Amino acid sequence: MMSPIHYTIRLDDMHGHRFDVSLTIQKAVLKKLTGNGQAGLILQLPAWIPGSYMIRDFSKHLENLKISTEQSKSSLKAIDSHTWQINDLSMAADLELTYQVYAFDTSVRTAYLDQTRAFFNPTSLCLRVLNSKQESNSIAQGLTIRKPHLANYLHDSQYELWEVVTGLSPKKIDSHGFGDYEAKDYDELIDHPVAIGEFQRIKWTSHGTPHQMVIQGAVKRVDEKALARDLQAICNAQIEFFEPTTKRAPFKKYFFLVNTVGDGYGGLEHRNSTALLCKREDLPYPGQDLKKHSAYEDFLGLCSHEYFHAWMVKRVRPKAFIPYDLQKPNHTQLLWLFEGFTSYYDDLFLLRSARIDLKQYLKRIEKTWNMVLRGPGRHKQSVAQSSWDAWTKYYQMDENTPNAVVSYYAKGSLIALGLDLLIRDKTRGAHSLDTLMRHFWQMYQLTEEGLAEDDVAAAIRFLLGPKIYEDWRVFEAKYIHGCEDLPLDRWLPRANQQIQVQAQYLANAHTQDAERIKQAWGIRTSAVQGWIKLTHVLDGGLAQQAGLAAGDYIASIDRERVTPNRLNQILVAASQALNTGEDVQIQAYRHETLLELVLEADGLSIQESLPAQYCITVQ
Repeated sequence: MMSPIHYTIRLDDMHGHRFDVSLTIQKAVLKKLTGNGQAGLILQLPAWIPGSYMIRDFSKHLENLKISTEQSKSSLKAIDSHTWQINDLSMAADLELTYQVYAFDTSVRTAYLDQTRAFFNPTSLCLRVLNSKQESNSIAQGLTIRKPHLANYLHDSQYELWEVVTGLSPKKIDSHGFGDYEAKDYDELIDHPVAIGEFQRIKWTSHGTPHQMVIQGAVKRVDEKALARDLQAICNAQIEFFEPTTKRAPFKKYFFLVNTVGDGYGGLEHRNSTALLCKREDLPYPGQDLKKHSAYEDFLGLCSHEYFHAWMVKRVRPKAFIPYDLQKPNHTQLLWLFEGFTSYYDDLFLLRSARIDLKQYLKRIEKTWNMVLRGPGRHKQSVAQSSWDAWTKYYQMDENTPNAVVSYYAKGSLIALGLDLLIRDKTRGAHSLDTLMRHFWQMYQLTEEGLAEDDVAAAIRFLLGPKIYEDWRVFEAKYIHGCEDLPLDRWLPRANQQIQVQAQYLANAHTQDAERIKQAWGIRTSAVQGWIKLTHVLDGGLAQQAGLAAGDYIASIDRERVTPNRLNQILVAASQALNTGEDVQIQAYRHETLLELVLEADGLSIQESLPAQYCITVQ
């Protein structure tokens, strides 16, 4: 029996990259939502997807929206770019609408369809059914996924191997997963991405809960034993962290949906699954020395990050997200906590699950710390502001982003580390950040309420007492609502005498310092047909002082032609000239016009153009 609101998805236009969608609304639902026809029916496609904080206007890919013939007298009117109203409905028959959705985005946020694979988030395909008061009354939703019509394609035998993988509850499906699925309401429906095609499957059980990783796009067999072993260890550790007594996961099954490509990276969390994008080379393959496979270590970190979100964000989430309003930005100042603390714990669980050792873990902290210090934007924007402005700044990056924005992921992870060290120090090891995180999880299970903006402070006072609360307020003012750098060079050795932190400065303008010289110039570049293009020019760097700007093509420095292969060499030579008091001549093209620039040596110091770079070691 069809659900009261039911979507049917067909994959027959693979070459045109369009999903065919039909939406059926039973007449009983029409009566309920419209007051037996007295008010109109509203249809909306979300403007954004939870977990990715940017208005994306998915409706731009919706085509040919029509009402079926039995409701042909009904009128369909666009209210805005993603909202439609239907009036003059007949209560004697179900309402059926049909439309297509163009899908050719390989990211984890939208939808994709061609002859090799299919993937979609229901936020991209499924119109939400509301009444004129924007209410849907928690109506059950059904989703049917049809097999492709094989006769449409010359090489149709491959589609016999296609399967459907999703965390949605199956209602009536075949052995390949095609058929009917159901959700209790629209919010549940859209929190389950769907992957379709051929997969490499890795299966394991973590504390009684079945888990799977399904991989598409890998050109050869991955090391399934290594993946099962490592992912099981990470998942076990996180379940034990949140539920040390019961060791019970908050879901009955979990899927890692992985699409591998030549170049790409990302993930998006869902309540019992995650969609991941990675390079093929990030995965482990038989015969590799995984201890030297840093890209695989990063991939495990991505899996750890998205899995942690099953607790933090998908269940414990900002109060501003309850309920999600999918038509406009949902602002909160707490993304430094939900994304930043998750970024801290994703690496920490690689250590706790013994996937990496302490030395490797500290190198990951070192990399994040130095990356944050290289961004001038950290002096202008706090992580609280960065969280609030994510919709227009962090998720809409441009050439000035490094100068104006601080990452609430990266600096947020350093804040988590700093707060962890503070709590451990002030309580002499009796408590840690773990105490706070478990408290948030326990409170969610009792109340199912989100975190308000000041709930972190309230929890610290309740759990750790007024003295540490006062320390927290100072910490918060400096590093969360303020723009100060965290003094991890002092805090880390105090926490563990085996840890040494050394501040490294640019010694001189020598070849071995080439990468640091590039940082001193404050440039990020790309190679374009033999030219060097400046993608970013950082505040305070030598390039900005010379008058260079993002988008410029550098032709020569001190009469030496600049090419991708010679850039570092030429920058070192120019920096040596500056150190001896010689001006540097630069030729560049901006908007197809030649610029003649001079970087004057007077008063410049290469060494002072850079912040310290830290090295963390273990004795």
